[in-house]
Amino acid sequence: MLALSSRLEAVDKKLLFLIHTYGKALSKRRLHQLVYDLQERYRVNLGFRFAGQPPFSQDLEDRLEALVEKGFLKKVYVVGSRFTTLYKPYYAITEKGVKAIEKRDFSKSDQEAIERL
Repeated sequence: MLALSSRLEAVDKKLLFLIHTYGKALSKRRLHQLVYDLQERYRVNLGFRFAGQPPFSQDLEDRLEALVEKGFLKKVYVVGSRFTTLYKPYYAITEKGVKAIEKRDFSKSDQEAIERL
């Protein structure tokens, strides 16, 4: 589990920038797919290991939960379409998260890859 300091690493800022750039809350499944695509197709080094189809990363899941606990993301639940998915978790960036990425102090090429995706 990640430490709960309020300091953000570059990976955290890239994740926040991805969610902010997307422009709306992202489902857990969609977010894992986007991060997978960023790493595999766009060669943005985030360091997550994925397994399965659709791709899932426990490391990414832990990092997202830490960002929720720190107040940079919020988790909202949307009513699912089937009985087996009554509530689907979505991640949305908070005002604190938007402020944290104003500087965009990570590589320009990663920023452009996220915007292209």
